[in-house]
Amino acid sequence: MRHFMTRLDGRWVLITGAGHGLGRAMAAAFADVGSRIIVTDQDPDGVESTTRWLYRRGNPAVGIEMDVTCSESISRARQEVMSQIGKIDVLVNNAGTVRGGLFTDVPLEEHLTTLDVNTQGPIRVTHAFLPDLLASPVAHLVNIISAAALVGLPGASTYAASKWALLGFSESLREELRQNGNQHAGITAVCPSYISTGLFSGVRPPRLTRMLTPAVVARRVVRAVLTRRSHLMLPRTVGLIPLSRSLLPTRWSQRLGDWTGIYTSMVDWRGHDAKSPGLAEGHSDLAAPFDDKDQAAAQADVGPPPLAALFYLALILIPISALFSAVCLALAAFARSTKEGQYYLMPVILVTLPLILLPMAPSAELDLGFSLIPISGIVLLM
Repeated sequence: MRHFMTRLDGRWVLITGAGHGLGRAMAAAFADVGSRIIVTDQDPDGVESTTRWLYRRGNPAVGIEMDVTCSESISRARQEVMSQIGKIDVLVNNAGTVRGGLFTDVPLEEHLTTLDVNTQGPIRVTHAFLPDLLASPVAHLVNIISAAALVGLPGASTYAASKWALLGFSESLREELRQNGNQHAGITAVCPSYISTGLFSGVRPPRLTRMLTPAVVARRVVRAVLTRRSHLMLPRTVGLIPLSRSLLPTRWSQRLGDWTGIYTSMVDWRGHDAKSPGLAEGHSDLAAPFDDKDQAAAQADVGPPPLAALFYLALILIPISALFSAVCLALAAFARSTKEGQYYLMPVILVTLPLILLPMAPSAELDLGFSLIPISGIVLLM
């Protein structure tokens, strides 16, 4: 069972890139659980638009212009937060950008801009606000990363690199805080697949999946903060990427990526939606991120794993399970044919039992995956 944190009623949540898209959706989602919102974005029009919209919904909010690529801008924003509000309780690093295309076709300046916004931006913001954040008893840092932090993404190599770096930063800082006696501070690394904000206009979601909506992702992020989750992977099939890369040979993993369309998903990337030119931080403007369909989808997303996740899981586990079962069959035959062979059964069971118990850990993302292999082997040995 996960440890539940103090309720977010009345807590201040600062969100970067909140003038548009997912940032605005998260502002609404946090406001729905009683939080007070600090809207930041490099686009002053986006800040004003989101702040006014939250006030119309009856949610208290403060709007502050802040450019995550400028240390001076971040310092000014922090001073404004300290003078108007004081400490913050939750920091959400959401601002991001992407530039698709073959690596050598994209100008170097755009590669460096991607790294500056997606990696150095969150580091700058976290470095400025973390001391204030740690003063809160419910301190929590959320880094909006990407499924691209778990697998290579041809056509967006620098974007993937920036997200890999941000995931490493999240993992390292989490352990650093734990080692330094700040166990009360939580860090959630959010790794979603493609979200329909206009940032990835033209991309093709992997086979058997579809584009996520900002509303669904936003609600799941809030739930992850409330339950102190260290990782949030959306949809569930994203959680199978590390499993496949760990268990499958490289060529098999590559062929699985080809078949699912992961490695070709950026081929038709067109950039930001033509209807929303020049939007800050690469997000499209969504005037109303929530509707009844989004709410229903968010509720459905917490149910049983979808067929796509089970199908991908089967593709990964069948060859591994077959290999393990063959080894178990050979050991069983050896054990039955010789008296000495029986002594080999106990080590096998001792090795496989921890693998069965592993998914029962509260932080396990996959409750089914690792269990099937050893279970199948032990059944054959019985």
